[in-house]
Amino acid sequence: MGRRSNGAIIFASETCALDLIEATYEREVYPGEVLVVDKDGVQSLCLMPHPEPKACIFEHIYFALPTSIVFGRSVYESRRAFGEILAMEAPADCDVVIAVPDSGVVAALGYAAKIGVPFQQGLIRSHYVGRTFIEPSQKIRDFGVKLKLSPVRAVLEGKRVVVVDDSIVRGTTSSKIVRLLKEAGAKEVHMRIASPPIIGSCYYGVDTPSPEELISNRMSVEAIREFIGSDSLAFLPFDSLTKMLGSDSNSFCYACFSGKYPVEPTGKVKRVGDFLDDGLNGSIGSVDGGWIQGTRIQEGKIGTDQKMEEETVSL
Repeated sequence: MGRRSNGAIIFASETCALDLIEATYEREVYPGEVLVVDKDGVQSLCLMPHPEPKACIFEHIYFALPTSIVFGRSVYESRRAFGEILAMEAPADCDVVIAVPDSGVVAALGYAAKIGVPFQQGLIRSHYVGRTFIEPSQKIRDFGVKLKLSPVRAVLEGKRVVVVDDSIVRGTTSSKIVRLLKEAGAKEVHMRIASPPIIGSCYYGVDTPSPEELISNRMSVEAIREFIGSDSLAFLPFDSLTKMLGSDSNSFCYACFSGKYPVEPTGKVKRVGDFLDDGLNGSIGSVDGGWIQGTRIQEGKIGTDQKMEEETVSL
């Protein structure tokens, strides 16, 4: 919620929208809250108590613009910190650091500054193509990647390249990016991911794929590295993420990384998308009318080198 100088009350999904119309940010709208604005002012109605609100961590990893303040934290500062932590946890001998634009740029800046290697634009993004990870067909996603990203040969040729991205979902986009970089002459490609592995679907409104389509839910880090074709691969450790968030860490939802849901979903809520094109094992007949059950972690610490024990749960 924000307010303009003339007293008008403004509501927006991100604070960057308030900046555009010269409104001052006042506060977040709370979960379950209804705000009524009329001639008497602003009235707050709480529909239900929320003793433990959980905010989506992916706002800071991918969704929000870096210019926004989300859940009381600067998105830019969060992403830069993710990159710095990744550089300390998984440094690489390289000549240049690049980003998968646009959501990987700030993390890549943090990574490059921490290891003392120059950041350059090795991939240029077309601003006329939408997001590819939610496209229904793998063929459409592959073509979208080619339209969306263009490698800069002058930056890449003969170089050992670290490429920083915000996340890996299916893995198919990452494999296309690695191929683009090597075709442009990169001698080595080291993939660094500024978030932990995504092993669980979101059931709270984010259009993530079903658990069976999430590559980190099906493969180890080394198997993913082989699948995408990079010379090395590292994710942001889950414990390092929560440590960076400090006292705010308990207020975030990490279900996509841990498989532990603040509110357990009920019913069949995820439909498999492009089953065969995504390289999944099994036949389409094994999927219940296209709807599948999810998987989640049974126990144990999340880590890039740890084998995670899974159980199938009825949703």
